[in-house]
Amino acid sequence: MTSIKEKFTLPTYENRSWLKRLLARLRLITHEHRALPTFLIVGAQKAGTTSLYRYLAKHPNIKPNFVVKELSFFDEYYDRGLPWYKSHFSFKRKNQHYFEGTTHYLFHPLAPKKIKEALPNIKVIALLRNPIDRAYSSYKHQVRAERESLSFEQAIEAESERLKGEKERLLADPSYVSHNYNHFSYLERGKYSDQIRNWLQYFPKEQMLILSSDEFFKNTQSSLEKIYGFLNIESVPVSIKKQYNTGNYKDSMHEDTRARLQEFYQPYNQELQTMLDTELHWD
Repeated sequence: MTSIKEKFTLPTYENRSWLKRLLARLRLITHEHRALPTFLIVGAQKAGTTSLYRYLAKHPNIKPNFVVKELSFFDEYYDRGLPWYKSHFSFKRKNQHYFEGTTHYLFHPLAPKKIKEALPNIKVIALLRNPIDRAYSSYKHQVRAERESLSFEQAIEAESERLKGEKERLLADPSYVSHNYNHFSYLERGKYSDQIRNWLQYFPKEQMLILSSDEFFKNTQSSLEKIYGFLNIESVPVSIKKQYNTGNYKDSMHEDTRARLQEFYQPYNQELQTMLDTELHWD
């Protein structure tokens, strides 16, 4: 006969997946009483979004999503439906903001259209890092994850072939998920002007706040205050003790490679500066 103690003992480590499935089911059942996000962090990848996510989550009137930072609903899991998406957020409360941060949203060609249809009044925040540094950081991330075996120079040379036809397929099939587009888009993700232009087709500038990663880490508190103003929320000081999800690598890019990429990105950076009406100082 099963004892009371045995009956109510929590699952062992090996059986935790059962508990996770149960909690996910309970959240889904209560999705109608849960909030949708009032703003999103949409990218860029390897541009400081994890630190921004953690800092904003410290605000007493801002609640992040559950389980993982990147829900990837509008790029990978859209077919699971809005109830599934809502199940990852807290119950609705007055004067409360809710958010998630998925870095693929900025780069995915269909994400802004899907977000506009589901969340027309959403506010959007993007951190943009020097595209050369972002590309190298992304490359190192893929190496650590054992998805990349080429050198950086080989990887950027192979990128056009790796991504050939992937964007077109994403546009043609909203359910398609591209491994190469997600993981090997080192240079393409740095063409920010193309991505911002795509977002501006669906959202007015008033609903978007675009910040430089360099400025964000140099003047974090003032950048957070700018975000609070954008969200129309009370400014509060937060504890900023460290940066999150930083890549620990000691080697650096070859100087001739950097010079080549500076030339490559110059027209994109210039166009972005014109769009944002600000100096980026990435050169």
